[in-house]
This record gives sequence, structure tokens and C-alpha cells, in this order.
Amino acid sequence: MEARPQEEMMLKVKSSLINSAYACICLTKLSGGTANFVYRGTLATPLSDGTKTVVVKHTEGYVAQSPGFKLTTTRCDYEQTILTALSTLPPATHSSITVQTPIMHLFSPSTNTQIYSDLPSSLDLKSYILQHALSLSRPQCARLGHALGLWTRNFHVWAQADEQKDLVEKMKGNIAMRDLKFSINYETLVATVERFPKILGGSKEIFEKIRDERRGELGGEDAVLIHGDFWSGNVLLPDGPSPDVKDAITVFIIDWELSQVASPAYDLGQMFAELFELKHFKDIDAGFWLIEAFMQGYGVIDEKLAFKTAIHAGTHLMCWGSRVQGWGTVEQVEGVVEVGRDWVIRAWESDRTFFQNGPLGCLFH
Repeated sequence: MEARPQEEMMLKVKSSLINSAYACICLTKLSGGTANFVYRGTLATPLSDGTKTVVVKHTEGYVAQSPGFKLTTTRCDYEQTILTALSTLPPATHSSITVQTPIMHLFSPSTNTQIYSDLPSSLDLKSYILQHALSLSRPQCARLGHALGLWTRNFHVWAQADEQKDLVEKMKGNIAMRDLKFSINYETLVATVERFPKILGGSKEIFEKIRDERRGELGGEDAVLIHGDFWSGNVLLPDGPSPDVKDAITVFIIDWELSQVASPAYDLGQMFAELFELKHFKDIDAGFWLIEAFMQGYGVIDEKLAFKTAIHAGTHLMCWGSRVQGWGTVEQVEGVVEVGRDWVIRAWESDRTFFQNGPLGCLFH
């Protein structure tokens, strides 16, 4: 969007809060997030606990960075539902790293505006790694990855408990985001063959089978409540020099509007694909270290879920790793498509040996 529409939207959001406890003297646009308008708000009056800043997330019926892409505002209703429920999920702590979800202070359904707790001076994990790659050590990645994996396992287990049955039934209604998730991955998987016919031409039939299988699984009995857009861009941590392995830090898991009832493989596969890309495109070892440590924290999974995770990770590499502007050379882009193809085909064939010594080998331990 151009500067003036951005300014007008900011004024609209600020005005909508003026008579609430969250009236802000200023809003600062936050980076990241393509679908919504997200700001850090400086409160006119601090909250009773001394809080001076909050995160303000406003939703319109389109993608914020692509107004021509229409997207239902019901997504923020479901985000409010899951985030409110997640207040009962205890934070996960490992080696002084605490992983949790932000607190939702307010949801205004009339304006589609949400107010969350802020993590000041924070950066998303992907950006953090890119900026601090040279100072990130393996022990630092080990504690962070383990903490993220532990929290994710706790979330997936919590989501399947009897106490969450009503929540799951409500979240099954997020069909628009469920269908979008399927389309941008598995419909796109088949369509990507046309972009790379020399690399993917011989795989189209298998890709179509996978697409049809995933379509048939939508809303199936094996589906559980997941985050739905679980990647390094939705993990926030304090910015600054890489912390000592003993330093206590807080990590937020954000952006829950795609939360849906589906396979946990979607959460795991998307995260691992994004971490793999850090090594593939930028030669940053932290990507592989975090995958390994994540699975140590997450724990053992069965072979069926491992192969499904590998398929989703490979799909993400082909569909999205190949589309990031300026991310790599032509050779690197073609290379990531080849890796994604191999992961998908070998996982479809249940070829465990193929994965054992590679970056996804930790799925099969």
C-alpha cells in the first residue's frame, strides 16, 4: 500500500481505541506479517501492571500488503478463540528459555482489532538468525531449538486433551483458512511443475496423488488442532547480541489466525523447511542445529507422522522456498526445488534410509 493509505489506516485504528483503556498516543508499524495491519502502541495511560506498550493487530477483508487478495475477516475471530484458550497452556521452559503465547487484552469484533501483550525490542527468529548468524553458537541454538520443540509438543498434546474438545469443535469452523492452507501448499505443489518442468516433470503424477490424499484428509479423524502458520517468522525473541547460554529469555509464538484442525505435520514441516532454507541459501549452520534441537525437545514421533512431515517440508521448499525474491541465485532456487522434490518422493515411498543421515534424519530417531 502507498504511504497515504497506510497513514489513513493507522489513524483509523488509533481512533477506534480512543475511548478504551488501550488508547494510544502513537502507533508504530511493525515489520513482518503480510495479511494484517500490525502496530506497537504506546499507551496514553499505562496498565495497572505498569505496561506501557501493546501490540495492536487490525484485520481487513483483504491481505494488507496485497489489497486485491480478498481474505475473510473471520480469521481474527478464530485467532481470538484460540489465543484466549491458550491462556490455560503453561509456558514451556528449558535452559532458562521460556516459550509462551502473548496475552490477549482485548478483541473488538466490531472493528476486527486485537490488543496483545508486547515483547519490546523483539525480532522474529528468521530475521534474528540472519542478523546474528556469525555470533550464534551451537549450544545457543540447542537450548532455543529444544525449548521451541518442547513447547510445540506440549501444545499439540494439550490440544488433544478432553478439556479442549469444545475448543476443537469451534476451531473446526475455520474452514476458510483450512482450505487456504491446503490450496497454497498442495494445489500449488502440482502447479509448480510448470515452473520447473525439467526438475519436476517426472513427479507430477505423484504430486497429484499427494494433493488428492491431502484433500481427502481435510477434517478427517486424524486431524488435531495446530498453529497452522508455524514458521520462524512467527517466533519472536529479544533482539540484541546472542545471549549467553545461561541468560533467561522469553519467546513468543504469534499469529494464530490460520489455526485449524489438521495434521501436526503441517506445523513441523513448515518450520523445518524454513530453517533448512537458512542453510541452503545463506550457509547458516544454525538452521540445521535448530531442526535437530527442536526434535530433541519435541520427542519421538511415529514413522507415519515423520514421513508426512517430510512431505510437507519438501512441498514448502518447492512452493515457497523457490519464490522468495532475492533469496538466492538461480542455481540455489533450482537446488531447493530438487531437495524438496527428493524429500517428497522419498517420503511418499517410505524410504527411511534416504533421510537418516540428512537434515531430517532426526524425524526418524
